[in-house]
Amino acid sequence: MNNIQLILFKALKFLYRWWQKYGNQLFWGILSILVAWQIYLTQGSLISETLYHIYPSWLFNPQIDREALYQQSTIQELSNKIVILETQNQNLKKIANYIDKSSNKLVPARIIGRSPDAWWQVITIDIGSNKGIKPNLVVMSVGGLVGRVTDVTPNTSRVLLISDYNSRVGATLTRTGYQGFIKGQSTHIGLMEFYAKVGDVKIGDVVKTSNISTIFPPDIPIGKVIAIDINKSPAPEAQIEFTAPIDFLDWVIVDLVEKSPLIS
Repeated sequence: MNNIQLILFKALKFLYRWWQKYGNQLFWGILSILVAWQIYLTQGSLISETLYHIYPSWLFNPQIDREALYQQSTIQELSNKIVILETQNQNLKKIANYIDKSSNKLVPARIIGRSPDAWWQVITIDIGSNKGIKPNLVVMSVGGLVGRVTDVTPNTSRVLLISDYNSRVGATLTRTGYQGFIKGQSTHIGLMEFYAKVGDVKIGDVVKTSNISTIFPPDIPIGKVIAIDINKSPAPEAQIEFTAPIDFLDWVIVDLVEKSPLIS
């Protein structure tokens, strides 16, 4: 055996031993790289096709589930819309009944704007000067007084709620006739300050707008007494829970009878 044959023999022997030791790892490594590259090029279609032939229902079941989920979501959406429409219909019926029973010229309006930062202060309604709306017109809802118009555009109006800190409403206790005014507290509860010392105020007493108010018509319900501070100086105070749903208004009513621009 010459030198060249000896070198070749040793090289083949080395390659044989190396292959026995590392051949399997090299084979699977190359195969993994090729499979990964194929998946990358086909966006996983190779695996999908393989699974399809092995177990086709694996691909169909998720589709059935998605269709069922879509149907359930559609049914839920329709159910929610029905609930919303039923609620709006009930509110509109209440508003219509309120208007029918009133001798005043009233128009319904829908709330189209209300900021979370000013939830208890201001609302925007969907009627304006084109419908005869003017500043200081009275706004009510089923349950009682809501506020008054402050700003008007041709098609919208802003309403200052009675729950606003700047709101002042002349008020009377229905049972006794005691007079005072209600200040907003940015909640569904207002604070009534009486003009003089009073001794006969009870929890549950009904409060209405005063007959001496220069902006609000008399006898509009405002709320009821839920707490009293008789010893408050210089005059007693009472907490009044508003009867109109100030916190979740949807529709309101505007009284088109114009009053004095003075604030009561």
